[in-house]
Amino acid sequence: MQQYDIVVIGGGPAGLAAAISAKEHYESEILILERENQLGGNLNQCIHDGFGINVFNEDLTGPEFIQKFIDKVNKLNISYKLDTTVLSISNNKEMNVVNAEGGVFKIAAKAIIIATGCRERPRGFSNLPGSTCAGIYTVGSAQKFVNIEGYMPGKEIVILGTGDIALTMASRLSIEGANVKAVVESKDFIEASDKRLGGLLNDFNIPLRTKHKVADIKGKGRIEGVTLVKLDNNDKVIGGSEEYIPCDALLLSVKLYPDNELAKQAKIVINSATGQIELNEDSQTNIAGIFACGNVALGYDFSENVIKQSQKVGTVTSKYLKDSIF
Repeated sequence: MQQYDIVVIGGGPAGLAAAISAKEHYESEILILERENQLGGNLNQCIHDGFGINVFNEDLTGPEFIQKFIDKVNKLNISYKLDTTVLSISNNKEMNVVNAEGGVFKIAAKAIIIATGCRERPRGFSNLPGSTCAGIYTVGSAQKFVNIEGYMPGKEIVILGTGDIALTMASRLSIEGANVKAVVESKDFIEASDKRLGGLLNDFNIPLRTKHKVADIKGKGRIEGVTLVKLDNNDKVIGGSEEYIPCDALLLSVKLYPDNELAKQAKIVINSATGQIELNEDSQTNIAGIFACGNVALGYDFSENVIKQSQKVGTVTSKYLKDSIF
């Protein structure tokens, strides 16, 4: 069985920041486990700028921002395994792990930091009526298709929702030559936390339909179009307001939810309302020596806030090792 002082589950910004902070505060054997084929998490697909101003005093793209942490991980000789999934965690901090190179094997740690982040909710949470045909994606999936894989989700696109990623992708798809035919929002305002993103719709002449919702989806093998309806101030459908928009892709701006399945399996206490891992004043879970950081504990938040909280968790994890007798 492989033995480490600290194992960090998740190689996104939270996991990298926690591992670096832990290493800087205590000379220990640290291993980062990442299920994707590269470190960095979702920031690898965020090729727009706006990252790093409060951390590095630079305006960086997502890949530029995360590369600074990867460089530091390598400089500190922190070990990591890619394409590696943690299957389970036991109370004595042993993990069942799987990858193509080693098959299923065990790793033991004196302390564990869970940094599994958030995931997009599936289509079912959007409560959409109509066909379940192909061509319906979350905006995060579409972002990965375009920015990482080099594929377009469609040419005639409707986006449902006005979150940050939705508005970013509206402009990104336009740059790549797609015709974004409408951005649809049931509220009377844009939901993006960065309100400046709303200006991108004007910049690219993308129609914004506030107080609208999707009433029907047409298509068999693949989506052919959507029917929109207008809502009154009580969110009731206004009769005769139907508008059909032909499209070959519908992108959903769905809510993000903490990726807490591994923690649940380990009987770690989860907040039933938010899905976040509950932490005590020392950033520990209800199991001694198991910590959590980033969006799995905070819910979706800005990268800079995630970094600061994760650095703190790395520090307290190091203190836990120093104060413990093994």
